[in-house]
Amino acid sequence: MKMRLSLAAMTMALALSVTGAASPAKNKVKWSAAHREAVAKCNEDYNAARKEARTKRGKERKEAEASARQARKQCLADAPK
Repeated sequence: MKMRLSLAAMTMALALSVTGAASPAKNKVKWSAAHREAVAKCNEDYNAARKEARTKRGKERKEAEASARQARKQCLADAPK
C-alpha cells in the first residue's frame, strides 16, 4: 500500500514538472519591429551616457550614472509594445 502511494505521488510530481516546464515556451512574446528598434536605441543612448559618465569623478560620476539609468528606464517604459 505504501509503495503504491509513493509511486502515485512520484508519478504525479513527474507529470506536473513535465507540463510546467513545457508551458513557458508556448508563451514567448514576439515583439514588434518598432519595439525592437526603440529598445536598441535606448540601449545605445544608455551605453553612450555611461561612457561619457566614466570620464567624470566622484559625485558627478554617480549622478551621471544614476541619470543614465533613470533615462534608460523611462525610455524602455515609453517604447511601443
